[in-house]
Amino acid sequence: MISPLSNQSGQVVDWWFSYKLPVNIGPKKNTTGYEFLYSDSIAENGLSQSPISLDHPESALGLTLDQIFSPESGYGYILWNDEIPPTPENPNPKNKGTKGHTKGVLAFSKKTNSGFYLLHSTPRFPTEGAKVLPDYERKFGQTYLCVSLKDYDTANQLAEILNAQHEAQVYASHLPETGTEEALFKFANGVPTPKPTAPVHFQFETHNGVQFSLIAKNKSWSMPPKGTKIGKDFWKDLVGPTLKCDIDVESWRRGVVFADLDAGISDITEDIVDVDLSQIGMKGFTWAFEKDHAKWGIAINLQPGFIIISDINRQISQANRGGGGLAFQAPELWNLLDQIQIKEKNVETDPHKDQS
Repeated sequence: MISPLSNQSGQVVDWWFSYKLPVNIGPKKNTTGYEFLYSDSIAENGLSQSPISLDHPESALGLTLDQIFSPESGYGYILWNDEIPPTPENPNPKNKGTKGHTKGVLAFSKKTNSGFYLLHSTPRFPTEGAKVLPDYERKFGQTYLCVSLKDYDTANQLAEILNAQHEAQVYASHLPETGTEEALFKFANGVPTPKPTAPVHFQFETHNGVQFSLIAKNKSWSMPPKGTKIGKDFWKDLVGPTLKCDIDVESWRRGVVFADLDAGISDITEDIVDVDLSQIGMKGFTWAFEKDHAKWGIAINLQPGFIIISDINRQISQANRGGGGLAFQAPELWNLLDQIQIKEKNVETDPHKDQS
């Protein structure tokens, strides 16, 4: 069976979440960019700094990826990223700006009827065979969510969405058991699919029966109408209405950002301007959103609240790209994420540029 594996011990878990810290933060401003916070489906784990770093092959990320990259494993996988990682054979890969703004790994086994979906925010990662984070991606904060899949069929269903909605840029795959008519094969090989007319809200179960939701949109849904400049915001116009909640969001915001208020249904999506880990016992570990490439949000008017880990930013330019996010409920993790966020003080009613 293929599954997410826990940090250090390599224990099979239903899901895990990692939040990589930026470089040069903390009381001594000396983080390396490999440190990370960790949580998983074992309830008592909470959210705390890992004793080992992302340059260690026994991190949850390293152990989980090692399963699929081991030559004898026989597992299938598909890798995609809007920024393809460089390799000695292709040191300057060319990216397609028309493809989705999306990053991830889908792993699967027909023989063991299992799989996992790793959604992350790190550009140029992973290369095939990678077990550690590359040096060139240490600078910013990043998020990683790895979720087990109930069965092989779920992997095919996810592949269909990733191909049609996300329009993900696939750069590597291994399909030892997959037939040419399967969605996994079509996704891996870029077989065109009909353009979807609406976003998708796909609910699926993990190996242990925990419910996750993939909320995804194609650029055809969110692009600005002809003659206008502002399209639809994945977070404000899709995630909030789908989950029926207000959301606080941390994402990459180096350009013009969507308004916070949805005039139609009065949902509010506020941006997080700082992350402060002092509330979870890490005094002095604070950083502004300019140092964070992570993409996560929490529902703030639902109990227990939803957590959303995504690959889409809250910038107006993202209306021209496909992408999505995974929503799930984990009350303890939600509470800790709520504690470490410092959100902006004003609700903006128009597109704007944020300042920390």
